[in-house]
Amino acid sequence: MLRTPVVCSAFMLVATVCMAQRSKPIEIRVDLTDAPRHLVHVQEILPAHAGINTYSYPEWIPGQELKGGPIDNLAGLVFHAESLSGKVLAWRRDLSDPFAFHVTAPEGVTSIAVSFDVLEVPSKVNTIGTNRTSSHVVMLETSDSILYPSGTPPHDLSITPSIHLPSGWKAASALRTEGSDASVLNGPDTTYKTVSLEQYVDSPILAGDHCRQYPLAREIHPAHTLDVCADKATDLDLQPAFLAHMSDLVRQAEKLFLSHHYEHYDFLVADSSHIGGDSEEHTQSADYAVESLDTSIDRTARSVAYLFPHEYVHSWCGKYRRPAGIATSSYQTPMQNDLIWVYEGLTEYYGYVLAARAGFLSPAHTVVAFDQSVYQVDQPGRVWRSVQDSADASAILRGNDPAWSSWRMSQDYYPAGALLWLEADVKIRQLTHGKRSLDDFSARFFGLNEPGAAVKDTSPGVLPYRFEDVLKTLNDTTPYDWSEFWVTRLNSLDRKPPVAGLEAAGYNYIEADTMIPEEAVAIKAAHLAELLHSIGVLVMADGTLRDVWVGSPAYKAGLGPGDKLTMVDGKPYSAEVLTAAVKAAKSTPAPIQLTAERDDEPISVSVDYHGGEHYAALARNGNPDLLTTAILQPR
Repeated sequence: MLRTPVVCSAFMLVATVCMAQRSKPIEIRVDLTDAPRHLVHVQEILPAHAGINTYSYPEWIPGQELKGGPIDNLAGLVFHAESLSGKVLAWRRDLSDPFAFHVTAPEGVTSIAVSFDVLEVPSKVNTIGTNRTSSHVVMLETSDSILYPSGTPPHDLSITPSIHLPSGWKAASALRTEGSDASVLNGPDTTYKTVSLEQYVDSPILAGDHCRQYPLAREIHPAHTLDVCADKATDLDLQPAFLAHMSDLVRQAEKLFLSHHYEHYDFLVADSSHIGGDSEEHTQSADYAVESLDTSIDRTARSVAYLFPHEYVHSWCGKYRRPAGIATSSYQTPMQNDLIWVYEGLTEYYGYVLAARAGFLSPAHTVVAFDQSVYQVDQPGRVWRSVQDSADASAILRGNDPAWSSWRMSQDYYPAGALLWLEADVKIRQLTHGKRSLDDFSARFFGLNEPGAAVKDTSPGVLPYRFEDVLKTLNDTTPYDWSEFWVTRLNSLDRKPPVAGLEAAGYNYIEADTMIPEEAVAIKAAHLAELLHSIGVLVMADGTLRDVWVGSPAYKAGLGPGDKLTMVDGKPYSAEVLTAAVKAAKSTPAPIQLTAERDDEPISVSVDYHGGEHYAALARNGNPDLLTTAILQPR
C-alpha cells in the first residue's frame, strides 16, 4: 500500500485522512419516493455564520467534460435558520453566476437548513441527460442533489448522506453504511458513512423494486459487484456467459493495470426501457442505463461489450489518473480538456481491447470497432479541425445538432484517440521487437507499478498528470521521440483518417462496393441510405438528409441537411431506390435526378456522380495481424 499523505491536497487526496481535518459534516437526505413522478426531494443541513453565506450547485461535474449541472431543474428552493422548522431566510441568486445563492443569516445562526426538488426531466443546461427515473428504477447522480458552501474544496467538506426509498425498494451504491464494507442492497431508509463531498458526488445511487447483486471474480480483492435494478423481476435472470465475461473483465483489467485504487467496485446497472440510455464513470463504481441486458440479442450483446469495459477502464484512466486541467479544486471551476485524448481516447482503445480479452467479443469482431472508429473520423471537417482542437473545444462539442456534423466535427478525441493509441501500441511493439507494449506503459502510468510485478493496490484518490508526465512514462517504457509523435498527429489537418497504426497492425482502410455485414444489418434495420463515400449523404428513413459532406457531389448539387428527398430519377424515394440509382449511375453519363422538399417548397437537383457504390471497410494487408494475434488476445 502507498503511504497516505497527512495533508489534504487537490492533487492527492485520501478521504480517511482528510476526514479528521474537517468540521461537522453536512447532512443530506435524498427522498426518492416521488422519483417515479420524476421528482427527487432533497434536504440539507449546511454550515453557516451570521451575515451573507454563499452556497453553490455543482456546475462542472467530473466525468462530464463540460458545464453540466442541471441548474434549470432545481426547484422549490427554501432556506431556513438552523432547521427546517426554523425561520425562512431570504436568498438571492448571484447575478453573474446562476449556480450560486446568497443567503443572509441572523446573529447566532450556525447552520442553515435547505430543501429543494430536482426535476428529473430533460435539462437545457445538461446535454448529457438527466431523466433517469421511472416507475421501477432510479439512477441518481448525486451531483444533481447537493448544495455546498462556495469556495471550499470538495475534498475539505464532509457529507453524511441518507436516502429514503419507496416501499419495497432497495438501493445499491459505492457508498457504504457504518460498520460494513460489503456491497448490500439497502432500504427503505439508509444512512451511509460520512464521506468527503468529492466522494459523495463520485458515488451515484441505483434504486428500484426489482434488484439483484452478482459477485464478480470472487478470488480478486477488493470485491467487485454487479448491481442490477430492472423494470421486471424476470429481467434479473442474466445469461451465465455475460456474467462470466464480467468476471473476466475484472481479471483482465487487473492483469493490465497491476493495481486497484478503490476499496471496492460496483457496476451499477439500471435495466429499463423507460430511462434515457447513458453511462458515467466513477472511481469506485460506474453507472449504466441500458434498455436491456439480454445478451442473447446481438445488438444488446455488442452494446454492453463496449460499454462496460469502457467505463470500468475510466476508474484508472480519468478518475484516479486525471489530467491536471480536469482535476479542478472546485465544481465551479471550468475544466481544461486539452488532454482528453488521453482521458477518453486511451479509454476507448482499452475498452475495445478488454472487450476482446474478457470474451465479450471475439478478436475478429472487435476489429469491427476499429473500423467504426475510422469511419467516425473519416469526415471532411478534418481539413480544419484537428484532434487537439476537438479536445480543447470538447465542452462545446457534445449534443450538437446533427446537421453539418461532418463539417463541424464532434468528439473526435474518442475514435481518433483510440486509433492514435493503437499506433503508439504498435510502435512500442515494433521498437522492442514484441518484448513490450502499451500494457507496460499502462501498468507504470495508471498502476504506479512495474510490468511483471505483483499487483499493488493504492488508496482511493486523484493523481493528476500533465502532457510531460505522459511523455516521460512512454519514454521510460520505450525511448522514442514521443513528443514529436503526439504533437504532429494531434495537430494534423489531414483529410485522411489516422490509420497508420491500423496499417502497421495488418489492416488497410479501403472503400469497397459492399458494406461490412455488421453495418449493412444496422443500416437496413433503420431503413437508412448511407451513401457518404459516394454522393456524400446520409438519409433517414423518411428521406430527410441527416448530413451532407462538404465538397461531395450532393453538396455541389445544392443539397443540405434537412432537405427531404421525395423522388429519385422519377421514382418515389426509398433507401433502396436511391442506392440502386447510385449503383446504376456508374454505367450511364446521365446525372442522378433528385427532387426534394425544403421549407415546404420543392427543389430539383442533378447529382453528377458516376462512381458507383462505395463503403468504408477494413481489409487485411501484408503486415502481420497484430490485432487478432497479439493485442486483443487475453493475458
